[in-house]
Amino acid sequence: MKKKFSIGVLISVVAIACAITYVVTITVSTNMFNQLIGGVTQREEIYSKIQEIDSYVRNSSYYNIDEQTLINGVVHGYVNGLNDAGAAYLSESQLRKKKDIESGTMTSVGLELSREESGYIRVDKIYANSPAADLDIKVGDIITSVDGNNVLETDAQTAISAIDGDENTNVRLSVQRSGETISLTATRRFFTIQSVTSAIVEGYGYIRIESFNNMTDEQFVSELQKLQAQGVLGYIIDVRNSSGIFDCLSPMLSRFIPAQLIANAQYKDGTIAKFLETTGNAENNSPLVVLVNENTEGAAELFSLSLRDYASAKIVGKQTAGKGTVTETKNLSDGTAIVITTAEVLPVASSTLSEGIKVDFDVDLTGDADYAPTDVNSSDPQLTKAFEVLEGLR
Repeated sequence: MKKKFSIGVLISVVAIACAITYVVTITVSTNMFNQLIGGVTQREEIYSKIQEIDSYVRNSSYYNIDEQTLINGVVHGYVNGLNDAGAAYLSESQLRKKKDIESGTMTSVGLELSREESGYIRVDKIYANSPAADLDIKVGDIITSVDGNNVLETDAQTAISAIDGDENTNVRLSVQRSGETISLTATRRFFTIQSVTSAIVEGYGYIRIESFNNMTDEQFVSELQKLQAQGVLGYIIDVRNSSGIFDCLSPMLSRFIPAQLIANAQYKDGTIAKFLETTGNAENNSPLVVLVNENTEGAAELFSLSLRDYASAKIVGKQTAGKGTVTETKNLSDGTAIVITTAEVLPVASSTLSEGIKVDFDVDLTGDADYAPTDVNSSDPQLTKAFEVLEGLR
């Protein structure tokens, strides 16, 4: 039997539904409005304070203002106040260098440099295949002048920018090492960053991944195929002191992990999106050991964790840095850029990367890491332990 309802009851139900909808809408709108007004108020406070300081300084300061230095300082201060470890303000030269490193190719001398406490420039890294690799220059050397200009007079950052330049042009460097001054001339040229190398050590395949860039997947697959063709018994993949971009991970992991979702990205508003998937069939099921340390970051961490979660790899070394976040670079109108964190990487089979990856075998490093092993009994205790664990997996 069909139930009958009076017109009055129906009108009441509709009225209640409309009232609920109205209340929900007003509540959501009010929250959004409050957040917007809060942001506007805070922005006005920032602008007002800067304007107040600027007005006083321009009227009262004994010193002249370098407008560009002032602008850079304000932007640096803003970025430093974001409580975002991944945030940065990049000059034009720093932005070009970042793009080069991520692309896996660059036109430069091939040095990674930093300002030393003395104010001079320290050589932190020399790229293989680069012009600098053919020169008498070593990690730890101190650069005191660039093209005849003393670094202390030009300031370190300006001097670092001056070392890079157009292809097929020269730069003159004065380098100090153990009290001796060495004069060098380097020719800037285009080269591919060699981020992956390999070796066969007593029947095992050793693969070193120095960084993750847009050329790393191609180089990794090439080195892996060469080792496979020679019938190695298993693999050690060394990602100590390694970091970089996530874009190259899928084809690398797909060699060991069947097609599946590996990780999602979670954004500020709670939105979750697919971040990393493997494709195709895993072609390699050989025993795996991954070497990590406290400077293994970002893409290298997700790579290592995924191999343990899905390919039964064992992890040797020290707990990793815990930097599983996604950053985005925003180009600004004057050629500079800012970098901010936009999302957190959430591995599907594990917890967050934010606390770092706990290793299966904790081993301290005494001395220098061995990135070119010829013997399983290396002077590098982490590497020696990796060979021991790999032998046990066979």
